Amino acid sequence: MQREPANAPTADWARQNLLQPVPIRLRHGSIARTLISLLLFAVPLLIIAALSLLKLSGSARQTSWWGILLFGAVLAIPAVAILLLGSRTRQGLARSLDATGVTSVSGRRFRWEDLAYVDHVSKIEREAHVTRKIEDNQLELVFSSGKVIIPPLIENREQVWSLVNSMPAQVRHDGEGKP
Repeated sequence: MQREPANAPTADWARQNLLQPVPIRLRHGSIARTLISLLLFAVPLLIIAALSLLKLSGSARQTSWWGILLFGAVLAIPAVAILLLGSRTRQGLARSLDATGVTSVSGRRFRWEDLAYVDHVSKIEREAHVTRKIEDNQLELVFSSGKVIIPPLIENREQVWSLVNSMPAQVRHDGEGKP
């Protein structure tokens, strides 16, 4: 006897409404990542360049080339750590929605049949004793095997938000409404 998937209504909805894959692209994603990388590595590269110019001009005779390169490598460690942390964080983001499920940036597939609920997550900002809550800041699609985040700053935000809001799935707001 074959058992019916846990979330058959959402799977049926996806087969009917997601005939073409819906890509999820961050606004200014590649430009921002490139600019951040350049800014993070600017200080170590400028210091290596300045020390190299001093070495070549003869002003820093006691400094070795190995010392300059080692110093630059040590200065680059925080920049590499920040980029690795950003890359790790990005892996939980959604890349596309299609008729069978969601694909994350890391390539992991989540099937619609395994969707537990959709969480509308708010963002709380505190500044100078003032607290502000931004409702529905991002969407989290929570599956039995993990979750995928749809961030707020994407190119086709209205289309993706309306698609997700039209699917027959349990909806929670900030994780509340647990069964």
